[in-house]
Amino acid sequence: MKRLLPLVLALPLLAAVPAWAQTAIDRQQQELQLLRQGWFQQTPPEAGHAASRPGGIRDSGQDGVGLLLHDVDMYFEGGIGFHSPQLKGWLLPLQAGAPVDFDRPQDMRIQVTEGEVILDPQQLANLFNQRILAYPQSMLRDFAMSVDGERLLVSGQVQPLGIGPWLPLRLSGSVRLEGDEILYQPDQVKVLGVPAYGAMSLVGLHLDSLVELERPGALLRDNAMRLNYHQVFPLAGIDGKVDAAWLDAQGLHLRFARPAGSPPPRFEPPTLAGPSYIWLQSGDLKIFEILITYAQVLLKAEQPDQRLVFNLRDYRKVLATGITQVNEDGTFFMRVPPYANDAPAQRLVSSATDGSP
Repeated sequence: MKRLLPLVLALPLLAAVPAWAQTAIDRQQQELQLLRQGWFQQTPPEAGHAASRPGGIRDSGQDGVGLLLHDVDMYFEGGIGFHSPQLKGWLLPLQAGAPVDFDRPQDMRIQVTEGEVILDPQQLANLFNQRILAYPQSMLRDFAMSVDGERLLVSGQVQPLGIGPWLPLRLSGSVRLEGDEILYQPDQVKVLGVPAYGAMSLVGLHLDSLVELERPGALLRDNAMRLNYHQVFPLAGIDGKVDAAWLDAQGLHLRFARPAGSPPPRFEPPTLAGPSYIWLQSGDLKIFEILITYAQVLLKAEQPDQRLVFNLRDYRKVLATGITQVNEDGTFFMRVPPYANDAPAQRLVSSATDGSP
């Protein structure tokens, strides 16, 4: 009897343990359910991009990911890219139902709703040297560019008709917008330092009679170089409407206009995003083979006095040495350190103190 007494006294305590544990599990599951409601909440910046199919854990039902650039140097590959003070739009997969996969940028397009991009003289030169002129039969090479007021100055080398020696070339002219093309029309041409345009015009010759240039998104016709901004950049094509183009000391500006009558996109970046960041909102995103549904992803400069440099081709190298944090609401914060891009040295921005997580 004495041996049974401790056991009898302990029975109520033993019976209470499972009930207490079950209560804790229920409370945890309730909290998890509330968090999931936030994780799987779709907030597309534009109503026209709402989910087109029922959503689930591995598919939000929305095609594309909302894109907001704020004071970012965005590169496609190598030194080919631009600076954007601000740009709003979408990353759209070419295949409906597929996530936006950063490891397959050739399978997406960038649809710009509104904003501005600036190609500085070095970025313009990179676009020509690393893409437009980068083929064996090119008759032009080694472009360097500068801006003088509203004129674009180009120096390089030319091989007329593709034969003979390479000769020094100097061009000077204006830039204008014509439909979906940016036209550079030099009115001063010098080969070996001798003015050539006047003599050529007297006999009815044009630049395209001496030099052939027909590349994806780039064409030399008469005396004008035509760049189609939808096609000229590598990897991902660009959709959207440029309504103004101009030159100044910063370089070539392209302004994208929102379609007439459409409401402005409503992006909701974290309040502590800092002065230089990329915000990806809603839709399905694949980074490092990790699928992020109902995306809320912030890529921000590591320090508040740095400008974020992001290279689409080398995004793994850009992000690999950074710090990633996941908040309870499902937001991914990625602090991005300075990236050694094949481009001008990273520039600094002024800002208030950044107190983000």
